[in-house]
Amino acid sequence: MERNKISNEYQDIIYASAGNELLDEVDVEEKVMGRITGITGRKRSFSLRVMNKTTAVASMLTLFLLISVTAYAASEYIQIRNSEGVVKVQHVAPTESAERASYDKYAQQAEEFAKPGELIAYLVKNKAGAAGLATELQFKYKEQRIDAYSDFLKEIKRIGAPMLPETAAGYAFKYGVIHPNSPTTDTAKPGSLYKETLNDLTAQANKDKGTRNLFMKAIPWSEPGALSVTYSKNNAFIGISATLMHGGKVFVEQTPENQANKLTVAGTEVIYNKVVREEVSYDYLNWYNEKQDAYYTLTSYGDKILTQEQFLQLAEELLK
Repeated sequence: MERNKISNEYQDIIYASAGNELLDEVDVEEKVMGRITGITGRKRSFSLRVMNKTTAVASMLTLFLLISVTAYAASEYIQIRNSEGVVKVQHVAPTESAERASYDKYAQQAEEFAKPGELIAYLVKNKAGAAGLATELQFKYKEQRIDAYSDFLKEIKRIGAPMLPETAAGYAFKYGVIHPNSPTTDTAKPGSLYKETLNDLTAQANKDKGTRNLFMKAIPWSEPGALSVTYSKNNAFIGISATLMHGGKVFVEQTPENQANKLTVAGTEVIYNKVVREEVSYDYLNWYNEKQDAYYTLTSYGDKILTQEQFLQLAEELLK
């Protein structure tokens, strides 16, 4: 199976502060989401922010890095298995890929081209001639905040995404973000959106006699890839995000400064993470929902931070 990169900012917590509100906490959220290195299985590109060759943080994720491997033995890394014993979440040593850098500028151009809520498919031509034309599509989504819970609920029902509540631990809905699942690379399937789009952009590139090296178009989407909600109470925030795995497997970077402990809440294995660094410390929670085939992240930041007990209480409410 191919490993596809998920975005380093699964949650739009970078915007949790419209203005200069809580920028330090935003950086913390970014670090949390940046630990998800990829999902195996069907090709998907949520174009969230760090891994999918993008720079848009939003309620979700992205990643890559060339970092030295930690001294942990593979057997020491945390795993979560489904009811059939298949590993669905695997903690791994930090790694990085240089692949992302070559696409960042194109992802940025695609985002500038897109309207909010549009998924852009693009094809890169790095040098003249047919040999310089990529053979696979890349995707970039320009995220759109949904400020009313009623509108967020309508969108969830339209695309069949997991339900996220209107309130969480007494915190009120502030905004939600939904990212699409990109078309698969199944070019053999007649009428495949991916195949049709690839053929269209390839034809445009072959006809072009100028110096263009980026060919793109907006494509329709109706399948969720990830979603998140930011809740607020004065200047305190809670973030709940879910990444749809579509039969794949999640890889999570296990860094030395992160103390990850597996606990059981409402019959579900959850991973309580405590990160202690010189510049900042923060806690967050993860779990796998087998019924939804989704990987959840629960964060807290701002003027008031949830305690471990409060994190676990909220997780229990969400898991019931």
